[in-house]
Amino acid sequence: MKTIEFLAEVLEFVRMQLPERLQNVIVIGPNMMMAKLHYGDPAVHYEVWVQKRKGLVEVGLHFEGTKERNAAYLHALSNRSGEIRSALGNSVELEQWTASWTRVHEHIALEALDADMLVSVGHTLARMIIVLEPMVREAEA
Repeated sequence: MKTIEFLAEVLEFVRMQLPERLQNVIVIGPNMMMAKLHYGDPAVHYEVWVQKRKGLVEVGLHFEGTKERNAAYLHALSNRSGEIRSALGNSVELEQWTASWTRVHEHIALEALDADMLVSVGHTLARMIIVLEPMVREAEA
């Protein structure tokens, strides 16, 4: 399957997994290697990034706004890292990604863009949204 087709199907799969309270997600893309979803602020978005050269798919919540705001989100989520890892697994990382951007993400080994990978990535992203979005909204309040 081509990457753009894979991502489009992942997005559709994720939409079907989300509860009604999270159905108002806005989709950006997919493009040739990634798709993003957000709830009104594109600087705070969930992302699926297919990295064929590295042999992985990144699924994550990215904070790409101002340095201060991103740091505040990371701090708020870091305070709940035990809860996050309990819900999402120990492979989830919370980190300062660049000088100003932060993220909560997980890498999934990429073998083939097939139905099994679609389900794996789709479940991971849907679960991430279900667990993290309420925490993001609390942090914003």
